[in-house]
Amino acid sequence: MSIAKKAVFLVILVSVIWACQSVSGSVGEAKSRASSDKDYTAKEVAARILAGEWVGQAISYSGYRRGQNPQENKHPSASQILEDLQILQKHFRLIRVYGSDENARRVLQVIRKNKLKLKVMLGIWLAKEPGNEAENGKEVEEGIKLANEFTDVVFAVNVGNEVMIYWTAHPVPEENVLEYVRRVKKAVPMPVTVADNYAWWVSDGAKIAAEVDFLTVHSYPVWERKPIDEGFTFTMENYKAVKAAIPGKVIVLGEVGWPSYTEGNLHVNRTGSEKNQKRYYEEMSRWASENKVTTYFFSAFDEPWKGTGTEGHWGFFSVDRKAKLVADEMYPELKTDEPTSPGYPEVDPETGSLGLKAAFRESLAKRMVSGTVNFHGAGIALEWAGESEIAVEGDKSIKVPFNGKDWGGVYFMFDSFDAGSAGKLGMSLRLPKNTASLELKAEGPSTVTGTVNILDYRVGEKANGWVDFVVPLNAFKGVDSSRLSVMGLWNPRNAGGAYVTGDLLVDDIHFE
Repeated sequence: MSIAKKAVFLVILVSVIWACQSVSGSVGEAKSRASSDKDYTAKEVAARILAGEWVGQAISYSGYRRGQNPQENKHPSASQILEDLQILQKHFRLIRVYGSDENARRVLQVIRKNKLKLKVMLGIWLAKEPGNEAENGKEVEEGIKLANEFTDVVFAVNVGNEVMIYWTAHPVPEENVLEYVRRVKKAVPMPVTVADNYAWWVSDGAKIAAEVDFLTVHSYPVWERKPIDEGFTFTMENYKAVKAAIPGKVIVLGEVGWPSYTEGNLHVNRTGSEKNQKRYYEEMSRWASENKVTTYFFSAFDEPWKGTGTEGHWGFFSVDRKAKLVADEMYPELKTDEPTSPGYPEVDPETGSLGLKAAFRESLAKRMVSGTVNFHGAGIALEWAGESEIAVEGDKSIKVPFNGKDWGGVYFMFDSFDAGSAGKLGMSLRLPKNTASLELKAEGPSTVTGTVNILDYRVGEKANGWVDFVVPLNAFKGVDSSRLSVMGLWNPRNAGGAYVTGDLLVDDIHFE
């Protein structure tokens, strides 16, 4: 990531100026240019994209509804897919599917049978290697088969989705990806690409870039803690960085988007909203059409199988196929007065807090405000209650039960504010037995994280097993304390390094 960021910083000044110029013009003008009425053939689509020409709006499509799950081979029916694609073709010309499975075949069949004005970038899903070589080989062969069978619908084939960026959950060695790419290129008549995060393309993508017909690049400002005011500009920085690192290759933005709801500490607090989603789409779609860059928005519909948090709320439409704010002008017939995204708890007008009275001092000007508490990781016991009546401040504390099996912890997320003048962070903890180390993490609205062992900062003890800790903010190397927004307590271990079992109680968090 550091290499990628260096590349981004080299182009940031140029890209900011360029981005500001690109967003000129009205949203209405952008909408009039958003999609082409011409029904290009798949071959024409491929040729236009490789020539840097505009085809029309593009969107990622999966379509799994309640009770459906690709991991369980429970796929949408042909009639459900038809309903979805008839919605999408009113405004979009290109869709992207991620695998070459039963669902992908059904999508291609529906498009052909119903003569829909949609063309497809077909995906070949690669699972983690080593261990899934045989499965991936079958997927490649099925992708080749589908591409050759549906040459009237498929305009490009994508081999692998985010399999090389360092944080991927399903990594595949570069040489294996290259072999898959070469196999597909020899067997299909349409262009072949690979999709991955912008940072990987910048730092390590040159070898694969030389093999593919165009680059498919992903950019998610939300996952890199960017507020909506920086979202569009950040994506432009990413795009320009890849263009500078790998000149001469056509770039397709394979995934960009903004969720309508967010949970967790991996993004700016409460940044997910329908208003922000609409703004990001309008800025990106205007730029894409004006600059003739094929841009796939993620994604068409909310998918419950991905969970109730951030991952489940990227759709332009709810799972009930109702238009969110981002789509209600394009699809007035699908507007509804019912909520199409979850809401957030209201802020307590007296304390400015969100249910954090148990852990955070309320009377200090340096308290953390407008925050949320989240439990995360396999190491959290399933029966956690979230709070305890054993407390040192107020009548409750935060309870974090650990099962001793794997990593996990609790993070506190709050509105970014300047804690630099305070200098120190204090709290009271009641630790599980035999705890010899406990990670305390602090972050600002960036990907930089500082970590210390909080047990090194013990300052005293109280009744009922409580221990006081005070940590200097400068102990968190690299963290901008003037924009603090996240802190977390993770991974209690014993002297031998094993995870411990028991309840961690957290209370009286404050700045000094």
